[in-house]
Amino acid sequence: MTAQVAPWKLPRPKPELVPVSLEQAREYMSWFVNRRAYTRQTDKPDEDSGKYFFYRARDYQTKEALALDVETIRRHLSGELTIGLYAINPETQCSKWVAIDGDYKDAYRDLRGLRWELQQDGVHALVEMSRRGAHLWILCEEPVPAKLCRIYIYNLALRLDVPIKGVLKQVEGIEVFPRQDELAHGEFGNGIRGPLGIHRANMHRYWFEDAGSNLEDQMAFLRGVKRLTRKDLETFTDGLSIPESIGPRPPIQPRSYPGWNKGGFQILQHVAARVQRSGNYWTRCPSCAKEGRDRAGDNLAISIADPRFYKCWAGCTREMIRAALGQPTRERS
Repeated sequence: MTAQVAPWKLPRPKPELVPVSLEQAREYMSWFVNRRAYTRQTDKPDEDSGKYFFYRARDYQTKEALALDVETIRRHLSGELTIGLYAINPETQCSKWVAIDGDYKDAYRDLRGLRWELQQDGVHALVEMSRRGAHLWILCEEPVPAKLCRIYIYNLALRLDVPIKGVLKQVEGIEVFPRQDELAHGEFGNGIRGPLGIHRANMHRYWFEDAGSNLEDQMAFLRGVKRLTRKDLETFTDGLSIPESIGPRPPIQPRSYPGWNKGGFQILQHVAARVQRSGNYWTRCPSCAKEGRDRAGDNLAISIADPRFYKCWAGCTREMIRAALGQPTRERS
């Protein structure tokens, strides 16, 4: 009897690379990049979950976070790598775009409904399919306040009875980027896969609807898209606020596990989870922090299903993490 091989361990198709000029990369950058911080999707799946996580790209030697540049954008568009973009620039608390992510059963239907309602306001929203659902993008004429973007979309979604993930214990629903009203200095918020790139999990490129399935047609289409203006956004949100049902997110309280009563090292008894996504808690790596790194506080991933499994995406070993916490591993005799 042959052992079953996990699907993510089977050979995958190679990405279809396309030629990209630096001019195209610069144009894309002017539309979608609001700050130089970014994430990169792993080229190989996680051994345990098979997921392709996004991590802060860092210099191999200094471990300092890399800044997004035109060459990296070019490689993203060509398919050589895949980047994630942050919405908010903390210096202005503004975003160049709004992205609505839906990865549940009826997400495409709900996003099309949102798109139609947006069109009634004269707002042009773009549908981009994704691996498990779809994204809806709104491009702005200039960076606009993140808070107003969220007020606008949340009120529209509630009026249309579109489910919002996390609201009233809603497990499935849309997620709105930017995910925060504002960020403190040194914070990054949540990233989303940059459009027109290849998803590493299936090596598929997702194009915007209403344009040809090639980079030249997509770029031409994006040039002609009507942008949302700050004046219009202020008009749409006049007298509105973030709905009470949305509200600020409470601090993450990691659930307890039976193993916590059996002694031994438990990572969540020594670090506080900062965010929760992709089946993991994410927080600052103690070893990185000891060396003056991980200013974003998101290098350490801890499995929600089983917190005995944790990993520093900057390369720190378990031994280094334990030592930084003053809980060194026992030497085997």
